[in-house]
Amino acid sequence: MSKRSDRSRQARDGRCRGFTLIELVTCIVLIGVLAAVAAPRFFDMQPYNDRGYANEIAAALRAARQVAVVSSCEVRVTLDGAGYQALQRDVLGNACNPVGAWVTPVLLSSGQLLAGTPPGGVALAPATQIIFSARGTPTAAPPTITVGTFSISVDSFSGLVSGP
Repeated sequence: MSKRSDRSRQARDGRCRGFTLIELVTCIVLIGVLAAVAAPRFFDMQPYNDRGYANEIAAALRAARQVAVVSSCEVRVTLDGAGYQALQRDVLGNACNPVGAWVTPVLLSSGQLLAGTPPGGVALAPATQIIFSARGTPTAAPPTITVGTFSISVDSFSGLVSGP
């Protein structure tokens, strides 16, 4: 006897029917419970925003340090609730002005300003200024910067930026 005729005979006899209603309802309930537990994690963007901004701050500090070393001029990075900005002092002849106002914005190699604003709901603490010397070291011991649950630190001896 062929396999096809065996299957059709079993279907007529009632022995091969598929899933029961109880099995289907149980699967639907399990999927619903899993979706109710997992869905809020997918829609809460705050941890992702915090991590992204912490990465941006760390990259900006590293770039400011590199500009200080390459240009042999100090770079000041100001961090506060409104964002961050890197500035240098005005040029005095062909050299860096060791005193004076911080007026020259630092440009990246792409031509963009080394500045940014936080995404909505992201908080940075504490508001601070970090000055990188021409050697790439901070002129004073910088505090640990916190963005959400992520921390960024600048080594006071070497200027190495670590985190998040």
